[in-house]
Amino acid sequence: MDGVNPSSCTVLLGDWVANLDPDRYTITVCTLRKPDPAGAYLEQQNIKVHCLGYGKLSPGNIRGIIGLINEDKADIIHLHGYSAANFGRLAARIKRIPNIVHEHAVLRIQPHQYIADKLLSGLTGTAIAVSENVRDFMVRARSIPLRKIRIIGNGIQLDKYRRQDEAIRQKMRTELGIQPGVRIVGTVTRLREEKGNIYLIDAVTSILEKGIDMVLLIAGDGPLRERLEKRVRELGLEKVVRFLGFRSDVPALLSLFDVQVIPSLTEGFPLCLAEAMAAENAIVATAVGGMRDIGREGETVHFVPPADSEALGKRIADLLEQKQIAAQLAYNAGIASELFDIRYCTDRLAATYDELAGRY
Repeated sequence: MDGVNPSSCTVLLGDWVANLDPDRYTITVCTLRKPDPAGAYLEQQNIKVHCLGYGKLSPGNIRGIIGLINEDKADIIHLHGYSAANFGRLAARIKRIPNIVHEHAVLRIQPHQYIADKLLSGLTGTAIAVSENVRDFMVRARSIPLRKIRIIGNGIQLDKYRRQDEAIRQKMRTELGIQPGVRIVGTVTRLREEKGNIYLIDAVTSILEKGIDMVLLIAGDGPLRERLEKRVRELGLEKVVRFLGFRSDVPALLSLFDVQVIPSLTEGFPLCLAEAMAAENAIVATAVGGMRDIGREGETVHFVPPADSEALGKRIADLLEQKQIAAQLAYNAGIASELFDIRYCTDRLAATYDELAGRY
C-alpha cells in the first residue's frame, strides 16, 4: 500500500471474503509482516488478520504458518506473493493440506526467486492465474506445471462503480474548481514506474495543441509523485495537470471523467479497467497484459501501444472531439462490465476450495 491507499489486491481480498458464504467458509488472513495499513483496511471489513511479523525472508515464517494452521484447523492455504508461496508451500507439505499459489501480475524475474520456485515446483498443489499472460509467466518464470494452473479473472463490485447522477457530478466538479465546458481526462493509479503515468503527462501538450480546453486529474499516490510533478513543471502544465493524491471517493470521481486513461507498461488483470467500464467511461488504455483479456478494441476501449505519448495523445483527443463515438464506447463498456462481477470470481474460487477440500 502507498500511504493509506489500499492496493487493488487488498481491496480484492476484502471483496472475496465479503462474497464467500460465511456458513461454509471461515477465512483468516495471514501476513508475514508486522501490522500495516493493508491489514488495518481488512480488519475494518471485519476480516480476521494475523501478522506473523518475522519479515519476508525469515525461516520462522514456516513455524508461524504451521501454528496458525493448527490454531484455525485450516483445510487449505491460499498463497499470494513470492515469500508467502515459498514458506506456505513448505508449511502445507508438512501439515499435508492443499495449497494454492495465486499470481496477479507479470513480474520482473528475480534470480533467487527463480531458483526458489524451481526447488518448490513439486510442492505446488494448484495454481491460479488471473489472465492468460500471467499463466504463461507462471509456467516460464515460476516453474509451475501448466496442468496445475487454472485461470480465474478478478472481479469488482459493479454497483459500487456505476455512474453517479448529474447532481453528484456537478457538486464534485464545483468542489474541484473545474469550470463549465472544460473537458476532464482522468486516471486512477499508483504513482509507480510500471503505471506509465509520465507518458500520459507528456501526451497532454499534443491535446492542448488541438485547442481542446481540458484538465488532467491524476488520483493516487506513490514514490514517483515528486518526479511526475517535476515533469509537469518542466512542460508548463501546472494549471492543467492536477495531482489529487489518495481519494476515498473513487466511484464518484470516475463519473467526472470525459475520458479515462490507463497508460500502464505492464498489467496482470487490471481491475482499474473493469472499474472504468462499470462507470461507463470512454477509455483509452495500453494494450498490455490482461488489458486485452478485459477490453475489446473499438468496442469497449481504444488501445494504444505502451510508452507512446504521441499515440496516447491522439486517441484521447479523438474521443474528446468525437462525442458520439465516445458515448457509444462508454455504453458498450457498461454492458460488457457485467462479465467482471465479483460474484463470478468468488463462485469459481469457492468451487476450487470445495474441489481441493474434497481431495484430502
